[in-house]
Amino acid sequence: MDKPQGKEALKFLEEYGSGVRNPKGKAKMMVKYGLTARALRGLAEELKKARDAGLLEEKKVEYIPYPEFKIKPFAMKLGQRDEEDIVVVLADPHFDKITSNYNTEIARQRVDKLLDDTMLIINLHRPIRNAHIFSLGDVVQGENVFQGSTVEEIDKGVRGQINDVAVPIIARFISSLKQGVSNVNLYGVRGNHGRYDRTAPPKTNWDLFFYDALKASLTNQAGINIQYSEEFSLLVNIKGFRFFLIHGDQCKGNAAVPVIAMRRKMAEWYANVGGFNYAYAGHFHCEYQDKLNSMADYTIAPPLVTGDSWATENIGRISTPQQLCFGVHERYGRTWRYSLHTDNAFLPKRFDEPEGVVK
Repeated sequence: MDKPQGKEALKFLEEYGSGVRNPKGKAKMMVKYGLTARALRGLAEELKKARDAGLLEEKKVEYIPYPEFKIKPFAMKLGQRDEEDIVVVLADPHFDKITSNYNTEIARQRVDKLLDDTMLIINLHRPIRNAHIFSLGDVVQGENVFQGSTVEEIDKGVRGQINDVAVPIIARFISSLKQGVSNVNLYGVRGNHGRYDRTAPPKTNWDLFFYDALKASLTNQAGINIQYSEEFSLLVNIKGFRFFLIHGDQCKGNAAVPVIAMRRKMAEWYANVGGFNYAYAGHFHCEYQDKLNSMADYTIAPPLVTGDSWATENIGRISTPQQLCFGVHERYGRTWRYSLHTDNAFLPKRFDEPEGVVK
């Protein structure tokens, strides 16, 4: 048997003292502990010596308290949120392009889902009175066969792409969004798909024709403002913060490293416009963020279109149909940010949890 320790040893001695005076009790102890009378006596003598030496007393555990500190109270300020503006980045819709998983009807559905999610975010972050849309170009697919606009990859000519597809979809988005805010402002820049030929003047761009038509369609709607640049960029002021918008085709890059060219050019543009806080571009059909310096950053926005062979072959990335959304605070600048999924078919896939993974 194992030698009794602590309280068990003291209990053994108490039981042994009673058993010595009672032969039947001593016999029971011999059976209980599986010891002979001699071994039982020897264990008792050993434990008595340990008791007399104070070795059977339980050691007291001394707890040293953590230095005293006061808990900072958590203050709930219900109904006291600061007002912010909301910005939705509309990048590379390529309306009327046809791929294995993209066409006009899918584009409509994705923009409607973008609207639903944007309204949900507005309700989560109220008060919000002003909504802004950054339209970063390549709104329509165009007709240039060297840009993937062959007869099997588009459904309409540019006139139909603008008047029958792009304007109705975006006008619906803006007018519906206006139900939840006081003002909606769209800011647009032109993309490379709007350039119908290499010899065409830069300002003869299908995106600019689209902005003209969109502005005309919403001209009598109060609280809706359409602004766009005939140059390659646009500088926008939202709550005192400067946003620099371009399409991105000005930065030549491939092999999944367009940021090398963009970072260099962003530094020059930063100096040229007198500085900005944030810059947004599209074109590369993938999402990327980078700090330009301690005061500014730039973002390449993901596209609405999917299944585009150019992005897969030249950039080496397969796009997912997400669009960016964020808040702007008058003191803190850009605050909360979301990447909004516009098509549930492209949601992240979950894997079965392997054994050994801690939940």
